[in-house]
Amino acid sequence: MKRELRRAAALGLCAGLVLASLAGCSKKERIDKEETAITVNGDTVSLGVLNFAVRYDQAGLEGAYMSFGITDPFNQDLFGAGETVGQIAVEQDVETLTHAVLAEQKMEEYGVSVSDDDKAAITAAATAFMEANDAETLEEIGVTQEIVERYLELEMIRHRVEPKMTEDVDTEVSDEEAAQRRIEYVLFSPVTEEEAETESESEEVTPAETEQAAEAATEAGESESSLEEASLVREDSTMTASADETESAETEAETTAAETEVETETETEDPETAEAMAKALAQAEEFLAKVQSGEDFQTAADELGKHANEATLDADYYVSEVAEATEGLADDTLIETPIKTDSGYYVVRVISQLDREATDAEKENIVEQRKSDRMTELYDEWAEAGEITQNEEAIAQIVFDYTLMTPETEPETEAQTDVTPAETEQEAQTDVTPAETEA
Repeated sequence: MKRELRRAAALGLCAGLVLASLAGCSKKERIDKEETAITVNGDTVSLGVLNFAVRYDQAGLEGAYMSFGITDPFNQDLFGAGETVGQIAVEQDVETLTHAVLAEQKMEEYGVSVSDDDKAAITAAATAFMEANDAETLEEIGVTQEIVERYLELEMIRHRVEPKMTEDVDTEVSDEEAAQRRIEYVLFSPVTEEEAETESESEEVTPAETEQAAEAATEAGESESSLEEASLVREDSTMTASADETESAETEAETTAAETEVETETETEDPETAEAMAKALAQAEEFLAKVQSGEDFQTAADELGKHANEATLDADYYVSEVAEATEGLADDTLIETPIKTDSGYYVVRVISQLDREATDAEKENIVEQRKSDRMTELYDEWAEAGEITQNEEAIAQIVFDYTLMTPETEPETEAQTDVTPAETEQEAQTDVTPAETEA
């Protein structure tokens, strides 16, 4: 399963970079900056420009990976995609620069131009970047003033053309299409005697912390690591998991759960597991009785050493049993029986069938997805109608034999090219639904 890394925003360059060779890595010959890496309908992108795009992304993300104790992340297959993080980064920068050249070739049709003031701003930004880095670092990563300026020019054009490409997208989304409901729940998971003994022998962890950890794993489909989520926070300006990938992971989790259920139906259930499930059901019923008698949801959970959670979901929520059981219920409805799932028993109260804030946020997500789909459609059309080639031998020169990070704090006076408020808002958004954020 391939992970998408989000690119670093080029409209405001970082300052000084921290360069360090990796232990055990042999030094590679420096790339040929002038060699052609990509050809788009006769227009070329040099290997120097592509390499700078990759290094800029590397600098923006490497520190985040290392903060999780992962050294040399760009030479590892962290996502199980059969490719290293570095290979994925190179592929995506090749695609983005190809799109930038296509946008440049179409810019006049969309009324986009680069003025003399724009060029002056680009030159100033590139100069500031060059001055902020020492000569050794610049030489090592193969960067020149001209390379930075060309990269910034392409990114400026792309950022201006893409909003024009989506102007015909329908931005109207009904409440029904985006409906998000808000629930409160407690999960009672089955615990066998062996698991209980193991927990008691482990390091000190409170029941509430154990419960929260179990629920967090369940809500994430037990497939997404905190590292992946941390690395996917920067939109078009950071390299981080996309919404489609999260949905794919959830689908895999659901498929596995369905297969497990089929096996359970066709095989004799393990007595110890059955007993653990029965205990979980009894505890869920005890909790439910407390709430039905008027006790506060959270208070009743605390008394049983559990934790009450809230979640926003829709009909596609990956715990399908919960989604189905809460469909169409009135606000402030307590479901009268525990909901059985492969993870255990849920006791659920519907807070609101239409969470206004979450629904409006989902509308924005739907519109952004429509725009993304429209851009992809146009780029594909332009690519198919033209001639695009990649110099694989040249691109293979980009290797990751050193780490490259930005300092923890950067000067506030970074050189910027112009970005409208709308562009800034659009870049800040992520492809994560409220339900996924809750998970």
